[in-house]
Amino acid sequence: MLSRHLVAVPPIPVGDHVTKTVGGITFNLDTIWGTLLACAVILALGFYVRRRVTSSVPNKTQLLWEVLVGWVTETVFGGMGPKYRHVVPIAVTIFLLVLAANWVELFPGLFRNTDYLPSPSADVNLTYALGGTVFIVTNAASIQARGFAGYARAFVAKPRWLAPIRVLEELMKPVTLSLRLFGNIFSGGIMIALLLAIPIYFFPATIAFSLAWKLFDMFIGVIQAFIFALLTILYFQFAVSEEAH
Repeated sequence: MLSRHLVAVPPIPVGDHVTKTVGGITFNLDTIWGTLLACAVILALGFYVRRRVTSSVPNKTQLLWEVLVGWVTETVFGGMGPKYRHVVPIAVTIFLLVLAANWVELFPGLFRNTDYLPSPSADVNLTYALGGTVFIVTNAASIQARGFAGYARAFVAKPRWLAPIRVLEELMKPVTLSLRLFGNIFSGGIMIALLLAIPIYFFPATIAFSLAWKLFDMFIGVIQAFIFALLTILYFQFAVSEEAH
């Protein structure tokens, strides 16, 4: 009897984006909007902390900021030393950007006709861009620290037959970094969409499950941002340390 009253669940599109083609290049507008929203949140937070910063008892936002910066500074200095203090703002920015991008899906669908706003981290184009950025800056740091000859020599060190594997390993770092973030956030968005697609007569249970999953998804977003920032620091450490490389 129950089957007679079931409402057909609408199909959930996978990899469906609001797109616009300009000059033969297709842009995923929802990813761009979500990324801009994440950047706006980070900038607003930064200006807020800057305006409310105090040398006396810090407020909660300043305290969280100091804990984050303190952790990153301690990790960078412990692995590379004060010489590479410029890595601290890079890692902090990456952590906040990834975290804000992961949490965008907690907002309702402002820019498309859905019940939630897909996270830009669930688009592999953004994660590849982040992974590519880490790849470029870490390899640039390695060349600056060793010189180009020393950088190239590390790949052909004995045993020399491992040279292709070393090159492939270096090229795969941004790919694995990107796909790890993409896979975790994309699956979270799919779960939210599935819960929201449950028929209306299950509405109270749907809301409860959706709220519970969103809280869990927030936790996953923090973990993934932490892993991305930590791996960025480790890649910097490998890039400038002769022994680690």
